[in-house]
Amino acid sequence: MNFSLRFGKSLKETRRWLAAALAFAIVMTSLTGIVNAAEETVTGIEFSYDPDDYNNSTSSLKVFVEDDKVNLSVFALISGATNKNVTADVTWKSSNTALVKVDKGVLTAVGKGTATISATYKGFTSSIKATSDYVYDSVVLKYLNGTVAPTTQDIEIGQPLAFILDGTKASTPDENVTREAVWTTSNSAIATVDEGTVTLLGVGTVTISAKLKGKSDSITLNVSSPYKSIAIGAGDSGNLVQFDMGSEDKTLTASVVVKTGETLNVTDAAKWVSANEKVVTVKKGVVTAVGIGKTTITVSHKGVSASIDVVVRAAFQSIRLTPEKEYHLLLQSDGIQVKAEVQNNSGTTDDVTQAADWTSSNVVVATVKEGKVTPKAVGSTKITASHKGVSRSIDITVYPTVSELSVETETIDGFNEMSGDLPKVMATTFDGSKVDVSKIVTWTSKDEKIAIIKDGQWSAKALGETTLTATVQGYKAEVKLIVHVKPLKLIASVKDLSIILGKETPYPSVTVVNEDGDEEDISSRVKWKTTSEDIVLKDTVMKGLEVSSVTLTATYLTKSVTVRVKVEEEIVKLVVEPTALDLYPGRSKSIKVTGYYKSGKQVSLGSKMNWESGNPDIASVSSTSVKAIAIGTTKITGSYQGKTVVVPIIVSPKLKSLVLSSKSVQLSPGGTYSAKLQANFTTGNPTNATDAAVWTSSKASVATVVGGKIVAVGKGSASIKATYAGKSVTIRVTVK
Repeated sequence: MNFSLRFGKSLKETRRWLAAALAFAIVMTSLTGIVNAAEETVTGIEFSYDPDDYNNSTSSLKVFVEDDKVNLSVFALISGATNKNVTADVTWKSSNTALVKVDKGVLTAVGKGTATISATYKGFTSSIKATSDYVYDSVVLKYLNGTVAPTTQDIEIGQPLAFILDGTKASTPDENVTREAVWTTSNSAIATVDEGTVTLLGVGTVTISAKLKGKSDSITLNVSSPYKSIAIGAGDSGNLVQFDMGSEDKTLTASVVVKTGETLNVTDAAKWVSANEKVVTVKKGVVTAVGIGKTTITVSHKGVSASIDVVVRAAFQSIRLTPEKEYHLLLQSDGIQVKAEVQNNSGTTDDVTQAADWTSSNVVVATVKEGKVTPKAVGSTKITASHKGVSRSIDITVYPTVSELSVETETIDGFNEMSGDLPKVMATTFDGSKVDVSKIVTWTSKDEKIAIIKDGQWSAKALGETTLTATVQGYKAEVKLIVHVKPLKLIASVKDLSIILGKETPYPSVTVVNEDGDEEDISSRVKWKTTSEDIVLKDTVMKGLEVSSVTLTATYLTKSVTVRVKVEEEIVKLVVEPTALDLYPGRSKSIKVTGYYKSGKQVSLGSKMNWESGNPDIASVSSTSVKAIAIGTTKITGSYQGKTVVVPIIVSPKLKSLVLSSKSVQLSPGGTYSAKLQANFTTGNPTNATDAAVWTSSKASVATVVGGKIVAVGKGSASIKATYAGKSVTIRVTVK
């Protein structure tokens, strides 16, 4: 852009700034006024703009595509008051948005032409024309000598290429706009461009474009290589470069064939790339093995490229450390010597302790040199030995000086031929803190006929007791190991249990049935567990936290038993129906128990009660059913949440039939007859029921009866009835 145009734009920007400042002052003045907006009377609206933005010859605002935008303000004419800036409040419209767009008074040129811009505010509309144009009629790509560039060009990689961009405008000299333009390439792998300077990188077709203020120009380049091909020289390696980890570098060469047939060495000039630099690196053809694996090396130069496979193998099959895995040290110890051995591909073993690379992941805790690990501070670290592609690590833990030992349990239960983990051993340090030293203690058994220590576990050998002793730094801790008869089954005193929410409740008792048939109460030795968070398990009691149903598991040695526990509100009263039972042998009857919660709610508990029979030979009870077994009396007792109900049970024989001593009797008035009543039961034992029966006469004027004694009163007939245990029989009495 020439000086006069630049100066004009600078002056124009200054005026715009002054206009903006004036508008701001007007707005601030209106803000500080006290006139109520509801009282304002708008009499019209008018535009305000920078005079430099107006073209008098076309009577329109002038705006250029992709150039500075034009700001158009609107002021409302207020009756009796200062004009008000309403630019942000008016409704803006362009007659042709394909030419000029308007947004809150800001005009943006889109295409060449004229559009009408209108603003409407409170019923008033004002319009103004806006003419849009391009800053330049065109932009043209030229070579540096001023020659206009063609639309296409054939060129080889390596040839220099640069363009300038001129902006043209009628009646004005061309202007060099190379630096202002936006330069782009359609394929950066073939060519890049920077302010007109093109760098050719690959073979193919690419388009170089330059764009400025809505105008653009481009050229298509057909890029070719000056060479026919490129080849990698790998010496005796052939098509595969092979390494053993730790072997020396190998050198590759690159040569190109020129189109004239001549061959050139381009090893140093070419670009060398390793597809995986974790396997090998390459620089000017020199290949260095880094890690085990397979990859590809590619060489490229001016549009031609070639590749070769590379493989790096371990020089050894594996590496072994002694000791293996983890090791535990005391801070005051001298440390340990770790030995490193490798096995090569032929199977031979070599000691590489001195040659290996040794590292410690935490040198604060321990250092290592030629395999010698020296403890430095309490903590953990990983010691690693690496040698020509193979590596192995061991974990090292350094422990503090201890002043006391304790074991997490006092007694261990086991049975013959059983093995188990040794208990956790805790040490007290100088500052009183506790440290788990289970992995550095030495265990011994007082009586190895009973149990031995092997591979970090105790192993029972015979029935009896022995003492296991843990020792470290001269301190000891003991635990008693009791070897029992092998358990067959655990039996809990209840299968279902109700406990009161928030109240501590003892665990049910547990009995073990041993292999020899003996039973033993082991309630104090079982371990209770649950997966529920609704109950807390303490040493001897449990406590429900939420109303729920949970399952508890009691474990002893290798056996376990489960108990279903219901956590619920407290039951304040139990009501049983019926309160007593009278049954025949073999008959059953249900019992209903209703529980009343503290809250007043009721719950049916018959099947949930813990029932017991006072004499199972007379009556048994299961769930809600009582069954009579034999004649006699007993009671059943049920409990729930510590509350008890008792139901008396009477088991009576069932009456089969009644037999009178006579079916009919003839008497004279005043005469008597003593009838006998025999009761026959299903048990087969007849009983004299005369006194126990109820005797009645159908006609007392003929005959009366008391206790089976019939007395004739007057002439006629009457029926004498004997009733016993729900059955009845009669005697026909005739008085003459």
